Amino acid sequence: MSPRARAIAGLVLVMTMWGSTYAVTKSAIAEVPPWLFALLRFGVACAILLPLAQLRGGPALLAKPPPVGALGLLGLTGVAVFSLCINLGLVYTTATAGALLQGSVPACTAVLATLILGERIGRVHTVGIAVSAVGVAVVVLAGERREDAPNPLLGNLLILVAVLCWSTYTVLARRLRHADQVAVTAYSTLAGTLMLVPAATYDLVVQPPGPLSQVAWLQVLYLGVGCGAVGYLLYNRALRFLRASQTASFVNLTPVVGVLCGTLFLGEALVPAQLLGGLLVLAGVSLSTRSQTGG
Repeated sequence: MSPRARAIAGLVLVMTMWGSTYAVTKSAIAEVPPWLFALLRFGVACAILLPLAQLRGGPALLAKPPPVGALGLLGLTGVAVFSLCINLGLVYTTATAGALLQGSVPACTAVLATLILGERIGRVHTVGIAVSAVGVAVVVLAGERREDAPNPLLGNLLILVAVLCWSTYTVLARRLRHADQVAVTAYSTLAGTLMLVPAATYDLVVQPPGPLSQVAWLQVLYLGVGCGAVGYLLYNRALRFLRASQTASFVNLTPVVGVLCGTLFLGEALVPAQLLGGLLVLAGVSLSTRSQTGG
């Protein structure tokens, strides 16, 4: 199997795990305050990534001088603000809506990759981005207030901020594609995790949790190890072999997995408008991906 094929296979695995993130997080934050949960998750990821990077040579793996600013931006966008917005957003909206909105990452990434990296997009790709944007608007406005989604509009908007952050992370990480990806992932995750400390401290003071259940700890480990350490490593590795917009296009797997998990494990139901919006998002991504494949 070629390195490119292995990168694609890894992306499929990552997107399957990340699709389940919304349901797992939605369940966990019923017991653990959202920002504290984010710190626990990425603290576990750091506990795996940092020793791994050290065994491979530590900071010496990075360019000289080390790209401290770039690593800090990756931590800010892909870990800190991303997870803060996702977790708080899921307090107010459903896991299903969050997963559907995550499907807009490819379109958002394509726009940023064009502006920042100079990646070219054609007319079909542009139409796909427009269709995805319409779908996102439909999903954002379609939320219905319910016990587990007390303010869906606010929650959906927070998820959209997270989408923008992840798209920015993807584009910035592409710029470091020639660096050692274990080191880049480890030190950017460390930077983002440290940025989470003030928000997690606020949660501890305002709404201190009791002893965590075994289920909550398993959720922390699953998101920290699988979706965190392993997922970020595989995603960043894929950026060495695929364009930023191509890598992001695999995110269209996450809404499918996310909706299934929300329905099966949380008992959430899609309202017709959400279904329509989700289909528009996926249709737009499909157009974008097809135009990339064609050249």
